[in-house]
Amino acid sequence: MPNAVIQPTPDFTWDPATRPPIAGLRPYRNVTYRLEAETSGTKFIVHNYGHGGAGITMSWGCAHEVVDLVTSHGFAPAQPVAVLGAGVMGLTAATLLAGLGLKVTIYAKAFPPDTTSNVAGGQWAPSLVNHNNSVQFTRILRRAFTTHSSKIGLGFGVSKRLNYSPQRSATFESAPSDVIPPPQAFKHLPFAHFTAPGFAYATLLIEPPILLPKLLADLAAAQAPCVAREFANAADVLSLSEDIIVNCTGLGAGKLFNDRLMIPVRGQLVMLPAQPGLQYLFSGHGYLFPRQDAVVVGGTDEPNVTDPTPNLAMCKTLLAYVKNEFQAAALRAKAAPIPDWFIRGK
Repeated sequence: MPNAVIQPTPDFTWDPATRPPIAGLRPYRNVTYRLEAETSGTKFIVHNYGHGGAGITMSWGCAHEVVDLVTSHGFAPAQPVAVLGAGVMGLTAATLLAGLGLKVTIYAKAFPPDTTSNVAGGQWAPSLVNHNNSVQFTRILRRAFTTHSSKIGLGFGVSKRLNYSPQRSATFESAPSDVIPPPQAFKHLPFAHFTAPGFAYATLLIEPPILLPKLLADLAAAQAPCVAREFANAADVLSLSEDIIVNCTGLGAGKLFNDRLMIPVRGQLVMLPAQPGLQYLFSGHGYLFPRQDAVVVGGTDEPNVTDPTPNLAMCKTLLAYVKNEFQAAALRAKAAPIPDWFIRGK
C-alpha cells in the first residue's frame, strides 16, 4: 500500500444566497439506454438517449456507435442530417457526423448553458445507467474513454484525476479493467483526519462548462448551425426535411416517441467556490469534484421526481454528510442513517 502525500481538506463554507444549489433531471431509461436505428417511410432515425447519470461518460462512445449506424445505412456526400438535442449526446454525435462531411443541423429546445448536461458533476464513471448488451456497453466505454483522453490539453476541459473512496466502487469496477484499472489500496486515505482504509481509482474529470462551449464552437466552425425548435410529437420530427435524423433528446424522447421506459431522476448539486489547490475527486455517500468554476458537491438519486427545482434542506444535508467525512474524529457528527436519496458509490 502506498504512502501518499496528505491531500488538502476542502473548505466547505457555503452561502446558498450567493451560490444557490442547482438541480437537473437525468434521462434514465429502465432496462437499457436506447441506441438503435429504425426506418419510418423515407426517414432513417437513430435513437441515442436514456443514459441516466452517464451521459458525459458515454458520450463519445455513443457518438461512434451513431456513426457506425449511419455509415451502415449509407449516405451521400454532404447529405443533410438532423441531430435533435444539444446536450452532450447531441453535440458529440453532431461533431463526428460533421467530420464525415455530412451537412449537420442541430435542433434543440435549449442549448448550453441551459441543458441537462450542464447540470452534471463531470467525472468519468458509468453511474446510474442500465444496459442489456454487455458487448456493446463495453465497446462504448472503451471508445468513450479513449476519445475523452485524446482531448486532454486541447481545451475540452478533460484532465486525469484520482478518485478517492472509502470503499470499492461498483460503478468504476463495472468498466473494463483496461479502461479503469484496479484501484490503489490505502491503509488510510491520504487526508488529515482519515483513519479508515480506502481506495483510489484513476479516472478523468470532464468539466461541462468547458466541454460544452468547446463543442458548440467547433460545430460552428464546421458550419453546423444550431436551430431553436421544440418538437411536439414524432410526426413533428418526421416533418423535418432531412432524411437522416439522430434523436438525442434525452428525457424528452419519452414523450416524443411514447417510450414508457423513460423516467426522470433528479440530481442536485451544491456549488462551493473554486479551490485550485484541490486536484483530487472524492466519492462515497455523495461526491466532491473540484473544477475550475466550482467545487461540486453531489449527489442525489431521486427517481420519478419531475420538478428540477433544488431542495435547499436536502442540499444542506448532502453537504453535511460529505463534509463529515473530512472532519477530525472529535468533530465528526455521530453516524446517522444515510438518506435513501444518496447516490451510492458514484
